[in-house]
Amino acid sequence: MRVYKREGRRGWYYSFTAPNGQRIRQAAGTDDKKQANELAAKHYYEMFEVQKLGHSREYTWRECVVEWLKENPHKQEDKTTLSYLRWLDHFLGMLTVNQIERVNIREIRDAKLNQGRKPRTVNVYLNQVKTVLLAANKWGWLPKVPDIEMLKEPEPRERWLTAMEKERLFKELPEHLKPIVTFALATGLRRANVAGLKWSQIDLSRRIAWIFATQAKSSKPIGILLNDEAMSAILSQRGKHKTNVFTYNGKPIKNPAGTAWKKALKRAKIENYRFHDNRHTWATNHAVQGTPTRQLTELGGWSSEKMVKRYAHMNVDHLKQYAANSAQFDTKLTPAKLQ
Repeated sequence: MRVYKREGRRGWYYSFTAPNGQRIRQAAGTDDKKQANELAAKHYYEMFEVQKLGHSREYTWRECVVEWLKENPHKQEDKTTLSYLRWLDHFLGMLTVNQIERVNIREIRDAKLNQGRKPRTVNVYLNQVKTVLLAANKWGWLPKVPDIEMLKEPEPRERWLTAMEKERLFKELPEHLKPIVTFALATGLRRANVAGLKWSQIDLSRRIAWIFATQAKSSKPIGILLNDEAMSAILSQRGKHKTNVFTYNGKPIKNPAGTAWKKALKRAKIENYRFHDNRHTWATNHAVQGTPTRQLTELGGWSSEKMVKRYAHMNVDHLKQYAANSAQFDTKLTPAKLQ
């Protein structure tokens, strides 16, 4: 049995090999080493009673959630994740993890679908359940994770703004929306991050801005390099508000995708285009210009390259030398010449 610290993490962790040979690694949830040793010993003997003596120790869903949050401290400040867990508590809060079966998963799925949620949203909740149960299994608290089938999701949207559409849109946008849309197209940031941007998140001298981990969808901080367009949009807003960058009539813009945005799209005759598609436009432009996948992942603040690979097909420059190979070959060539 070992009690140890992890680099960059608070509190003590412990690890041991359970009687059945399973390796257990877990956060003790305390800054006191003595308490961590006691918790590790308690955990070992609880597993010993279950695995060797046949006693049973049932862990509730809530206990697992609390332990999972201790294991993932960055999630403790993630409002989105916490909202998922609070909602799931209505269905699973009174159950032990051993009691969670397919019928419970189906109830969660159907409840979200009945709210009119799309399959992708439903899968987020199902995946949260799966994540906690997999952690419980790793700790030795759950012998087997029940099968959790994800709903089939529609193909990702592939909608971006063409150069001509952009020109038409900016002719129709009201003046207060032009800087914020310019900034969104120049940085690829999500709508909430653009609308909520504060002067305290910008270093004009270094031409950088940043999104804190608690503001990012991936729960990881994002650094933004400000190109000329982004800088122009920001500089045009200096002196208009003490804290927020983008404002209208002296107040922060909370929803840049509201009525004024929709009316501008209609006047510009641009259909099937959402504010979030500004992010798709930004990523598509990067892919066309040859930005490598790994670098684009970092620039966009994605948690993995999986989402970015959807844009990879937009850059075909490396295939140009082969494009002419589809020309009709000379049918007069003899087999000998072909050799």
